[in-house]
Amino acid sequence: MMLMNDKKCPICKSYNLNKTKKKLRSGKLDFILSCDKCQFYFLTTNPIDNLISNKLDETRLKSAGLKIPNIKKDFENGTNQSKPLIEKYFAKSDINKNILEIGCSWGYFINLMKINKCKPYGIELNQVRNQFVNNKLNIKCFNNLDECENYNIKFHKIFLFYVIEYIPDISNYLNKLINLLEDGGKIILITPNLNDYLKDGFSNIGYKNFFYDDNAINYFSVKSLKRIMNKISHNNYSIKTEQGYSFLNHYNWYLTNKPKTTGIVGGDNFINQLTDKLDLDISFTSEIKSLIKNFDKSYKDILNRNNYGNNIIIEISK
Repeated sequence: MMLMNDKKCPICKSYNLNKTKKKLRSGKLDFILSCDKCQFYFLTTNPIDNLISNKLDETRLKSAGLKIPNIKKDFENGTNQSKPLIEKYFAKSDINKNILEIGCSWGYFINLMKINKCKPYGIELNQVRNQFVNNKLNIKCFNNLDECENYNIKFHKIFLFYVIEYIPDISNYLNKLINLLEDGGKIILITPNLNDYLKDGFSNIGYKNFFYDDNAINYFSVKSLKRIMNKISHNNYSIKTEQGYSFLNHYNWYLTNKPKTTGIVGGDNFINQLTDKLDLDISFTSEIKSLIKNFDKSYKDILNRNNYGNNIIIEISK
């Protein structure tokens, strides 16, 4: 690790940065800059061209040995993982209201919002997916935020699921989103946590080589996101971490040093898959199932209490 002073932290503008060469998910070596004051890591590249040209999954999945699903399977997986998000974030007060999802991919989440009688819109840089949402789902999908702003629409809720890690100048971007909210509106975003226990607690080499992706340029902690919110002078927000991956996922990394497809971004269903296979004809099986589930819950609770859950969730209200 070396100190450098030709770049500055996007959050606090300090030039007192660390510069470390790390292996990215694709196997390429690159320099990652970090600000100790903000607890923030970042790359200086701009991923927009790769996102537009449908190259994200090449580094995010293929280069890590994971299969890129076809459109049908990807839409099915996305819909299944969106259902719990609908249960969590959809309210009857959303009916007939304008809802925006940024980075909407194939549109599975906003399609469910449409089914729930909302008025959904999307923003998607990836032109293959953008056209699918516009033409196949018949949901208006903008190419970028500037185009969306030109329509002068006010939104009741704006969602960003695993998106802000790809956006340069996130402080300015969030200010723009707040301006797009109607009074009483809310922004809900989820992003990976820099302080990931599998990376830092287990010190798993395979996961460390998997953690940094070529196109994900921002790596936020709770501390860095609080600093961003203070910078944009918007104090009506909440922030917490949520551990989506189970202990079994972490144990798989410990044994194999490589990922296992979960079908869920930021989480897995391994505990239920395991306990569902246990033989209920054996009298004490229910005790074993409870033991496994309670242990996993306690494991996640400890990580969340210490801001080490693998997901950071922010809700910003206007």
